[in-house]
Amino acid sequence: MLTLFTKTIRKSLISLVIYTIISVAFVWMYVALFPSIFKEREKLKEAFEAYPEGLLQAFAIEIDTFVGSLEGFMAGEYFSFLWPIILIIMVITFASAAIAGEIDKGTIELLLAQPISRLKIFLAKYFSGLSIITAFVFLSNFSVVPFATLHNVDYRIQNYLAVSIIGFLFAFAIFSICMMISSFSSTRGRPAAITGGMLIIMYGLNLFSSFQESLSSLKYASFFHYYDFNSAVVHNQIDILNIALFLVVGIVTTIIGAIIFIKRDIATI
Repeated sequence: MLTLFTKTIRKSLISLVIYTIISVAFVWMYVALFPSIFKEREKLKEAFEAYPEGLLQAFAIEIDTFVGSLEGFMAGEYFSFLWPIILIIMVITFASAAIAGEIDKGTIELLLAQPISRLKIFLAKYFSGLSIITAFVFLSNFSVVPFATLHNVDYRIQNYLAVSIIGFLFAFAIFSICMMISSFSSTRGRPAAITGGMLIIMYGLNLFSSFQESLSSLKYASFFHYYDFNSAVVHNQIDILNIALFLVVGIVTTIIGAIIFIKRDIATI
């Protein structure tokens, strides 16, 4: 199991480096831009006041914090859309390739011929992917520290720990769902399409709930509602309900995925 775990990690390192470099580049850009934003904060406040309230709520933008602190600016520009998109793409890529990708490439027979159980194969694939995700989350988010120091921008490191925790749990739930779908799929495109489609619907539900009061209850069916990046990075707060939901979804779907893979007929693979 350890051999398969380390082998999978090594195969994924290049992808991890690419995703991390992309995210870190955006972090550097936003941190470098913030001093200019801070200088013009009064003019920007006036401009934002003309925006529809629903639009600001949809992207969780608090005007005073957006132009008044690095954390507020990063919440509105980075953690609201860009970072979760990069994270989701990476998570789905790794999860869909873990089991279904092996079947798609025709290498699953070699994997199953190894003297380890199917459960250990599943767990090795699962924890290698989770390790890569963990590394990405913390490397990308804490890259703000050297860049803020370089540009003489004040930052609150504990807030980036909070957003990293809720971001990891958000990714954990998505990864586990995609792994579950991957465990009964024969092509890597299916888990990617199903998980991606589910997230698009969830994003739409969360967005619509912000614009229409009568649809506000739709947000509770969306992971994006529980990925409360604004409370985490701006206020250093994480709702226990959000933590519980992501943990329950992640654990339950992981167990289901493992059972499906263990019981799956070898002939169908």
